[in-house]
Amino acid sequence: MCIAAPAQIIEIKDNVATVDFGGVRQQAKLDLVEDANVGRYVLVHSGYAIEVLSDEEAQESLEAWDELLKIMEEDAEEFES
Repeated sequence: MCIAAPAQIIEIKDNVATVDFGGVRQQAKLDLVEDANVGRYVLVHSGYAIEVLSDEEAQESLEAWDELLKIMEEDAEEFES
């Protein structure tokens, strides 16, 4: 299964963006997308931005990730008990 994660573009240099995943930063190539600008959210998979998200799509995606992480934390706590 492949999962793309939403990240906000912090900086762009030579068609490579520095993106932020809730405090974790990494590089993502922008070869596969158009209209990627600083401040926009993109879906990142394997070091490539694969889609530029609208503000609404970004919010929905971030909420879904937050919910997934919450469930994973609850499962981990249950497993440790």
